[in-house]
Amino acid sequence: MYELFIKLCSNIGCPSSYSEEVLRQLRSLGVTELVNEGPVEFIGGLRLLGKGQNSFVFKCKIRNLEGYYACKVRRFDSSRPSLLNEAYSVKLANEVNVGPLLINYTSDVLVMEYVNGVPLGAYLKQADYDSIKAVVKDLLMQGFKLDSIGLIHGELSRIREHVIISNRVYIIDFESASRLTKSTTNVTQLTSALMLSKGTIQAKVKEALGLRDANTLIKLLQLYKVKPSQDSFNLILRFLGLLN
Repeated sequence: MYELFIKLCSNIGCPSSYSEEVLRQLRSLGVTELVNEGPVEFIGGLRLLGKGQNSFVFKCKIRNLEGYYACKVRRFDSSRPSLLNEAYSVKLANEVNVGPLLINYTSDVLVMEYVNGVPLGAYLKQADYDSIKAVVKDLLMQGFKLDSIGLIHGELSRIREHVIISNRVYIIDFESASRLTKSTTNVTQLTSALMLSKGTIQAKVKEALGLRDANTLIKLLQLYKVKPSQDSFNLILRFLGLLN
């Protein structure tokens, strides 16, 4: 049932008090199995959906629910005291149809929709121009939705790690999200990461959009940052040829 977590803890030396508490929380959430599958290989040949400085993400099964889910578990050596901020942020994002659906949570475990897809970078490398335009527009619109509720993702400058393309476009990992940040917006971070940074992906996006005038785009982003609104957002979409 929880052998994958127990073996992982054995490999990295989790304190017994931490292991017992996480197991208790897994049971309380109705997690019936942690599945040894995923793109990330960890110590001892364990397979995970993801891992970071603060958490591990397991593929899992939930009692009375069909299919698979993603089970995010806070690491014992995490700098974060709990995953509650992320849970609240994902719930807010879900209210505007952004992010994986949050199923249930405790202080150290989040159970979410399992997104079985392709990382943004890999997708854009093989996508045609029409597909690239559709993804860029979708991402910018999701960024605007988050801006409209004052929720800043916080990590969209590292966009490759936080977007998955499946049956739809998903922004994932709201671990650093905040409603207190006023110095940036999701739309400006997304646009910068997709078009204004240097790299092969950014070059392909700019080519797909026919973007030649970065200075005008920067001015429009500055205008939006000062006064985020539907009008200032539409100016960005229109300039990029994404508004019909």
